[in-house]
Amino acid sequence: MTEAEERLAADRANRNAARQLVDGHVAQIKADLAARSVGGRVVDKVTGDALDLAGQALTVAKNSKGIIAGAIGALALWTFRDQVSRTIGALLRPAAVQDDAASTATSPSTEEPSE
Repeated sequence: MTEAEERLAADRANRNAARQLVDGHVAQIKADLAARSVGGRVVDKVTGDALDLAGQALTVAKNSKGIIAGAIGALALWTFRDQVSRTIGALLRPAAVQDDAASTATSPSTEEPSE
């Protein structure tokens, strides 16, 4: 056998070995997909990721209670900003108006009696 023929035989043997590996991987993938569909895998992956994210969010929330409380308070104030503004305005305005109205109703006349 010449050197070229020996190299050709070695290359064919390598090709056949590589083909057996690929065929084995394809068979394994087919068996794996038959056991569990792609959709099932996606659902499992998304569910797992969502649970991990929820766990991380819970950890951050436990460590940042003050920040969360402040954000909720700011959101509540912003949501009820009209009512808060009216309430504060009502608390401040009537005091001045009542004093003026009360002083004119109960104060004696500043006019001098005519003779």
